[in-house]
Amino acid sequence: MRNLFTLITLGVAVLFAACSTEKESGALKHFSITSETPIKVEAEGGNVAITYTIKDAIAGESVKTDVVSGSEVISAITHPTTGVILVEVKANSGAQRVAVITLSYGTESANVTIQQKGVGNGGGDNGGTADVEFTASCLDGYYYGEKYGEGTDRYAFFLSDQGLNNGGQAYTNGTYYYVDCFSPATKSLTLPLGTYNFDKSNTGSAYTINSDNSQLILTGESVESTTSTPYTDAKMVVSANKIVLEVTVDGKRHKVTYFGSIELDDVSGENPDNGDDTGDKTEGQDGEAQSTLTEDRHVTFDGEHRAKWGYEGDYWQVGYSNYTIYIMNKSGGYVYGDTLQFDLITDNNSTDGKFAGKYTISDKPGKLVMMAGFTNKYAQAVGSWFYEYGGGLASGYKNYAMIKSGTAEFIDNGNGTHTVILDGKDYKGNKITCNWTGVIEED
Repeated sequence: MRNLFTLITLGVAVLFAACSTEKESGALKHFSITSETPIKVEAEGGNVAITYTIKDAIAGESVKTDVVSGSEVISAITHPTTGVILVEVKANSGAQRVAVITLSYGTESANVTIQQKGVGNGGGDNGGTADVEFTASCLDGYYYGEKYGEGTDRYAFFLSDQGLNNGGQAYTNGTYYYVDCFSPATKSLTLPLGTYNFDKSNTGSAYTINSDNSQLILTGESVESTTSTPYTDAKMVVSANKIVLEVTVDGKRHKVTYFGSIELDDVSGENPDNGDDTGDKTEGQDGEAQSTLTEDRHVTFDGEHRAKWGYEGDYWQVGYSNYTIYIMNKSGGYVYGDTLQFDLITDNNSTDGKFAGKYTISDKPGKLVMMAGFTNKYAQAVGSWFYEYGGGLASGYKNYAMIKSGTAEFIDNGNGTHTVILDGKDYKGNKITCNWTGVIEED
């Protein structure tokens, strides 16, 4: 998957699997529920999703629902799309209550339990108080649409005390709760209301939180003092202009509350070519904004390093395979020091790493072109660029430069290694060069 960097990287991995149901009536051969159960809902109510899959569909059959108990809990049940059932839960002003819904498909059926908290029960899943209570003053993030899986929309955002600056950078000494989540495909920039549950299997299903990416980031004065810790559990309730996020981090329960707009920036159409393979994709960006270098830079990867390639399909829509190549210096197992990213449009349609060739660096997509680097309107670095990771802002970028012109050659040596010869320039005219030989592994 193509990496688009802000100064805190919003990488995404969408994995697909299934969760178990609470109770099944008979063997489920055609129909299975992928939602975790019980589904837990805050006292204020809201929309929750029950997700399911159909295998070997039965002609004329559809999934039906029946509220077998707790009808007072539920306002409405709708079927917005195949695989998703939305349940509208009423607000609760009394004690905890439970509803049970039976889903059936042909002769197969399964139960889903909805547990709604009562008023004054501590607000947590276990009825206790949180170890950390945090009020977020800022929400910053993006709406990605269905780009990472049909049938669900993806939202990724930070709840924090500092926010991000106009360049997408995190501030020092800040607390950032990052959430990567999915909803039904609504095409709405506003985060859909409802309850989102932690998905350890990362199915990409509606109303789930991606466990791979969601994490707590505490920025320090530098990258060395910045920590990132994944959640081991999470639940998020979104209501009108309010988010309540409960997460477990290092065994401690955090409750994050945010009040304000829940509309995110639209990057669902961020592909910079928009189906047009002509024209300057960099939109004439100036040098000062695209490079912090003050002199030429020769990049070496002589010690501990990582070299990876990733297949991007026909990303630039010019009829040829696109590959992203990363070569990164490391220290103690972590990325540190000089890094190069190459955005290559080949002369073939391979999917298995056939990217050898000599490339002209250009802002116009085409055959055997290495796309020039530029920053799009979402403060994401696109194309080919250099950066020095370590020191500087909390983001860790000490120096960076978009590669504007020149050539790059990738030579297949026939022994499992490639030689990479870069002779490029940044937007200020500084030379960025590299002559390296080594193994480039599939990412």
